[in-house]
Amino acid sequence: MQLGTDEFSHLMVALPTVGKRFAVAVSGGADSLALCLLCAEWAVQHGKKLIALSVNHGLRAEAEGECQWVSQALSHYNVEHHILTGTSEAPKSDIQAAARELRYQLMQDFCIDHDISDLFLAHHQDDQAETFLLRLARGSGVDGLSAMKPVTQRGHLRLLRPLLTVPKASLVSYLEERNQSWIEDPSNENTAFERVKMRKAMGALAELGLTPHRLSQTAGTMQRVSGVMTRLSQDWLAQNFRLFEEAYGEFSHSALSQGEEEVILRCLSRIGMAISGEIYPPRFEKLQKLLGKLLAKQDATLMGCRWINQGEDILVCREVRLNEVSSNIYQIDNHHSKSAYYVRMLGQDGWAEIIKCDETLRQSPLVKPVLYSLISFWDDKGVLAVPHLDYVRENESFEVDLALIAKKRLFS
Repeated sequence: MQLGTDEFSHLMVALPTVGKRFAVAVSGGADSLALCLLCAEWAVQHGKKLIALSVNHGLRAEAEGECQWVSQALSHYNVEHHILTGTSEAPKSDIQAAARELRYQLMQDFCIDHDISDLFLAHHQDDQAETFLLRLARGSGVDGLSAMKPVTQRGHLRLLRPLLTVPKASLVSYLEERNQSWIEDPSNENTAFERVKMRKAMGALAELGLTPHRLSQTAGTMQRVSGVMTRLSQDWLAQNFRLFEEAYGEFSHSALSQGEEEVILRCLSRIGMAISGEIYPPRFEKLQKLLGKLLAKQDATLMGCRWINQGEDILVCREVRLNEVSSNIYQIDNHHSKSAYYVRMLGQDGWAEIIKCDETLRQSPLVKPVLYSLISFWDDKGVLAVPHLDYVRENESFEVDLALIAKKRLFS
């Protein structure tokens, strides 16, 4: 596939309208560097402002130098570039997944701080084929086999992947035609990672007809099937699921038999992800086990949620043991408050503290699992405020606006 300005403009037509300012993730590899340069040309043509973001995870000694190289390379194209640095400890397991999550979180935070709602990612046709095979090996359902979608939402940040139909070879050729070098990441050759193993097996699979093009086409077919299932799932959720501002929900036990099993499984996944703030759905077999327990009227835990049978209803709330409140549950606006605080779930300890200060809180109609999971604001003295209980510590002033993102994620 020949790739240039015209071809990229055609790919962009298939995406939603991009904001005046947008960001591109750039590691310095051929894929992301080619995407950045294509976006730079497109931005000039359409009067947009492009900002390139590189992440130094702190996991490799070479990372700092690589980020500086990217900055220098992009300066020749007048592209504004920022290096984001991770400060967390190196993960002991599943290093690639942990690095990916850190990368997304750092870029998401930057975009929020700079009023950017669109982040471009350089996943291409070969990546799509690898993702399809990895999920096939894990026994994924329709959603998993849909692989990566051109547009996904992460909180208030929209992730855009315009290159999913473009072979990696086309991106390499694009850079070679411009005499633009790139960085080779040594981890791409490390067979300790499952994705690298799958990549190395692609040649043999291609000889059997399972080419990246064919596999990505199949993923596209699954996306269309997924779209149909999404509409059926949204209908089920609208008719059966009740989501409350306190970030918990409930549905009737009988609703589990009001639809095809595939639809019910998708709905359970969406409910759990919306309430917990999880970005990725659970594995298909875990969803099946959850459904089996719920049908047997057994309580369960999955996706950071408790699934509690209450008579004819099933209540879903966050697990308090996790304590932290995901940024994908609430958007917090504290421009009214001058207080210094941190956010966590209320927990049993927080509940015990506030009812000592205000006995009337015991009259709350919320059940204990929900009470303990409420978003709360703490300082070095203890619980400062619990908005959903209208609680503010005596002699303190505190005001915050909470917008529940979970509902948007539930039906997206």
